[in-house]
Amino acid sequence: MSNPVDRSSAEPESNPCPMLPDELKPYLTILDTPFGLPVCIICQNAVLPRSLIDHLRKQHQIPVNLRAAVRSLVSTLPSLDISDLPSCWDGYPPLQALRVVDAFQCKHCRFIRRDLTDVRKHINKEHVISASGSYDEIQAQSWLGGRRAVYWRVEVCGADGANEGPQCTWGLFGKGWGDKIPRSWPNALVEKSLVLEGGW
Repeated sequence: MSNPVDRSSAEPESNPCPMLPDELKPYLTILDTPFGLPVCIICQNAVLPRSLIDHLRKQHQIPVNLRAAVRSLVSTLPSLDISDLPSCWDGYPPLQALRVVDAFQCKHCRFIRRDLTDVRKHINKEHVISASGSYDEIQAQSWLGGRRAVYWRVEVCGADGANEGPQCTWGLFGKGWGDKIPRSWPNALVEKSLVLEGGW
């Protein structure tokens, strides 16, 4: 596991987390680390406070009668910017409010992307070596989505497979995630995998 960063250092000691009005709970949650960062429950991404009203209005068509509650909430949130968001949280369990994504990480540095082509180009250009065998398939999280995403590696399962929350099996049959077989798998593939792996 990478050197973890002390998560508590990103959180102010004296300010309590702003109270989320009940009518906004289907849309948002508020993280206390970093202090007062809203996370869109639908997108599973953080939203900077200054962008919150526009995000909920444009992306999720929040009802007009809730917009005053959003404005009121934004007025109680700290004025956070992208530079205020902590980075380098490699090796921690995932934050429940944020989406966990499949990604690729360069074995020679912290470069992480969801697109394998980006990682291969990075390895070829920055390390001047063949990309073959020079990256890991990982799971990652980012505060923000889209082009502003900056990923860190998360450890979904511990060495013993134990974790708070549902159990998972890394690479079930080498083809999936979690303790359930994806519905999209044909029955013949599942049966063949069970036979090859010696059953459950």
